[in-house]
Formats: sequence, structure tokens, C-alpha cells
Amino acid sequence: SYTPGVFPLPNETDSANFYKIASKRLSEAGYQHYEISSYCKPGYECKHNVTYWQNRPFYAFGLGSASYINGVRFSRPRGMRNYADWVQKLEDGTWCHESSISETKDMAMDSVMLSLRTARGLDLHSFSKSFGEALTRSLCETFRPFVESGLVIAMDKEREALQFNEFESDLESEGEMSGSRMAFLRLSDPDGFLLSNELISLAFGTISP
Repeated sequence: SYTPGVFPLPNETDSANFYKIASKRLSEAGYQHYEISSYCKPGYECKHNVTYWQNRPFYAFGLGSASYINGVRFSRPRGMRNYADWVQKLEDGTWCHESSISETKDMAMDSVMLSLRTARGLDLHSFSKSFGEALTRSLCETFRPFVESGLVIAMDKEREALQFNEFESDLESEGEMSGSRMAFLRLSDPDGFLLSNELISLAFGTISP
């Protein structure tokens, strides 16, 4: 058990080593590392969580629950009295969500953050179609040194890893992303996953400087 000052949590180095050991042991036992903190036997991914990682819409019910519908995130009231009033307005057709649809930058950041938490990674062609060729190329440029170091992996449509020179060649070509060999970017397992917060923050800086 953890008691502050008495049984402190492991330091960052030990935590990283524990993560690597767990990843190695679970992989050897036939478990797939399909999300940054989740493992499963093939075909047994958590359907509930996969909905979040793929940024798909979902309804939520109950006090304080949060839903994501048509690009809008909203929460139900946390207190029972306010919740009862909220439900009554919903039934009467008088409830109206006050916030506007999420801005494009917020949606792009959601897409990057959720995708890079998974083994599937970021679908570059889909991202380019939704948020533009220029932003997609900027993201790839941001990750260039990490593709070279192996913390980020560029993959083709068949999910085969590209060599760094192939990644650079695609990045420097003037053709559209839809015609390039690069189809996905993912964080390496386990080293890239360990630095996910830093790498995702760099992507956020590119999307919203």
C-alpha cells in the first residue's frame, strides 16, 4: 500500500523499468498491447474503451456523466435536484446545450491524443481528409526526429514499418498524403508509449501553436 512519506511510489526510472518488464512478460504470454495501459488476448479488446480511443460518439447516463454526440461534449448535472430538472426539460423538449460544436483544432487534438494512445496509431490519410494536408505534413515534420530515433513508427497501408529514409522521402515529396506510402504513425512499444505525454504535447503545439 502507499502511504505518503512512508511507502513512497517508485521513482520515474523504476516505474519505466516496471512498465517494460510488464510489457515483455505479457507479450510473451500472448497478450497484445492494444492501448497504452491495456493488454488483452487477441479479439478481447474492451469494446467500451475502444469507443473512446477511436473518438466515436457515445451516450452516457446518470449523475455527472459525459456524452459525446455530433462533435459536442456535454455533461449531465451532478446533483439529484438539478438532474431531475434537467431530465424534465429533456422530456419537455426545452433543454438546449449552450456550447457550440467543438472547434476544428480541439477535434484534431482529440484525434491525435486518442489515436496515439493505441497500437493502431494515427490514420494519416483520414486525418488529412478531416483536417488538411498542411497540418498532417506539419505533424509528420514534428515527429521526424522521433521516427529517426525509433520512438515513433511510420507505417504503410499494410501496417509494415517504413525505414526512416522512406519516411523522409514521402515527407519531402510534393504529392498528396493520400498517395504516399505513409498511412499511419504510432508510438513504439514500450519506449514511445512511455513518452506519450511528451510526444502528444509536441503534436498539440503543432496543431495549436
